[in-house]
Amino acid sequence: MNDWYKRCYARLLIDNHISEDDPSAMTKFDPAQYVAMVKKAGIEAAMVYATCHNGNCYYPTKVGHMHANLKGRDIFGEVVDRLRAEGIVPVAYYTSIYHNHSAKTHPAWRVTHVNGNQHGGRYWWSCPNNAEYRAFTIAQILEVIAYDVDGIFNDMTFWPGICVCPSCRTKYMAQTGREIPRKIDWRNPEWVTFQRFREECMAGFTQDITAAIKAAKDMTVTHQTSTIMHGWTQGYTLGIAAACDYTSGDFYGGKYQHILGSKVLAAATRNLPYEFMTSRCVNLRDHTSMKSEAELTAEAATTLANAGAYFFIDAINPDGTLESEVYDRLGNVSRKLAPFTAAVKQHRPVIVADKAFYYSSAAYVDESASSDIMTPSGGKPAVEEMSGASIVLTRAHMPFRAVTSATEDYSGLKTIIMNNILYTTPKENARLRQFVADGGTLIATGLTSLYQPDGTTTGDFGLADVFGVSSANAKAKRFHYLSFLDRHLLVSSHASAPLVKATTAKLLARIVEPVFDPDAEQYASIHSNPPGVETEYAGLTVNTYGKGKCVYLSSPVLTLQQDAQQAFGTWLFREFAPSAFVLDTNAPPCVEITVNRSTTANAYLIGFVNYQKELPNVPVRDISVTLRLPEGAAPKACIRLSDGAAVTSQTAAGALVLNVPCLETLEIIEVQF
Repeated sequence: MNDWYKRCYARLLIDNHISEDDPSAMTKFDPAQYVAMVKKAGIEAAMVYATCHNGNCYYPTKVGHMHANLKGRDIFGEVVDRLRAEGIVPVAYYTSIYHNHSAKTHPAWRVTHVNGNQHGGRYWWSCPNNAEYRAFTIAQILEVIAYDVDGIFNDMTFWPGICVCPSCRTKYMAQTGREIPRKIDWRNPEWVTFQRFREECMAGFTQDITAAIKAAKDMTVTHQTSTIMHGWTQGYTLGIAAACDYTSGDFYGGKYQHILGSKVLAAATRNLPYEFMTSRCVNLRDHTSMKSEAELTAEAATTLANAGAYFFIDAINPDGTLESEVYDRLGNVSRKLAPFTAAVKQHRPVIVADKAFYYSSAAYVDESASSDIMTPSGGKPAVEEMSGASIVLTRAHMPFRAVTSATEDYSGLKTIIMNNILYTTPKENARLRQFVADGGTLIATGLTSLYQPDGTTTGDFGLADVFGVSSANAKAKRFHYLSFLDRHLLVSSHASAPLVKATTAKLLARIVEPVFDPDAEQYASIHSNPPGVETEYAGLTVNTYGKGKCVYLSSPVLTLQQDAQQAFGTWLFREFAPSAFVLDTNAPPCVEITVNRSTTANAYLIGFVNYQKELPNVPVRDISVTLRLPEGAAPKACIRLSDGAAVTSQTAAGALVLNVPCLETLEIIEVQF
């Protein structure tokens, strides 16, 4: 397979979703200016639009619709050739499903919601379960890859709501003998079966596209991966990641989503580096409000420090021109990060950590939500809790990574964190049970392992023996508290939790509820719901299982990103799963510390990312960190990548002490063994 992605850690896409509604649109497009701007940005690989959400092609297509204002001019081909001449890797952009022209001109192809709706505002959708649309997509993509491109990114591979079009109904009936259910109920196997059907169909769509491309050409293929933590409606599964040579997606949730998202992309990818996309504007809907150079630098630094390829997104002007000042700023970022980009490219590192969050797309549902499919309701408690817990670890300087429900090798891990992972297979449970029995620590919360992926349950947790608790098949009130037995500590939660009873586990905290229901007309206090009734149910327990232990937390308190809950989370992890790598540091919470292992040399890259809420950053001075790296041997050299200088370090009792005199945004120290 073409391995250009291993050599390119600075990447760019220029969005081009320009319609034909204005006759002047795209009339000033200049391929020479386009490539000059890409070059000015200091980019190694550029993604170029072949087809946009409007369904307009930027090359002479035989099966689709070419942008009328181009008058037959092949600007896609011109740009690809010019990029190649400049030594910049060209990658094609294609969009599926969100493809207006195909949907507007072929009514039978359209995604259809239960209320008859077939589009969302400006966006029209074609259904991947329609065989004609599926064939059209592959035919058009084969046109695109005939050009001199090294890879292709297929965007929008997710469901835009629940489709009940004739193609979906016919296919579901053929597979199950049933009509599509009309009620969302995560406790009903019939509904869960339909959700698994939706997931399998979307994954199958991406896999068929990848197979067709691979049969025609040796090149990389990736599909949109940003929906990896978006919840059940879009139908993302690891089956889509399996169709990608590397994971790639655009995210807009700020620092902590970036930190967690990077690690999830790294866990799901088949090959490194993954690709983390961020827009140069504040979001994709704002065409002109550009992020500051400091923010762009912090975003790219976060990706590099987490072993990924950073990727910026700009958007072309309607007339086809680009803003030179944008590329001046992106170029400044690239030059500032150049020493780090070069080193990461050389080492092609992987994230190393003794803790991992457990990723499972099947868990990203709200089990308590039940509604008609016309009005899907509920949130994604597992995602929200994992996000809150990841903030705890980041601020406490406990390096972490992610594993997926398909991960079979837990080597190097001492702790696995399962945030409300309510669907698990017997095979997953067996792996996790063995991990704990062999000496690992499992931190599990909420409904973890209560259901199998088909929606069936025994009524108790699949890992009840590991948890040391048993489900009472009831829930705590929405406002409730953890009351500790051995200390005067009450931790509040604002979402419901399962009620459980300790069997073999040691009870650390009980559930305490308000006297009255939070929504009742009677109340203890008009504004709040203070604790009033101590229950018999366990809120926090620890259970010895084999050589290891399991900490079970019933309540989603880690979701709350308030100081009290963050302090509780910090105590929880330090008490039951202290970091085996970062033993001590004086770094402030705004600094993320990462540990990456080189795959090309006997070395580690220790990353320090200063990413503050108010930018530009105030420099952090005189950082000291005490590390215990896996080799357990004294390093022969420690090099500061910002300037190539040797770093003052000490070793004592198998630990390495490193010092960073001044940290503006990014520093990486290469530790050579």
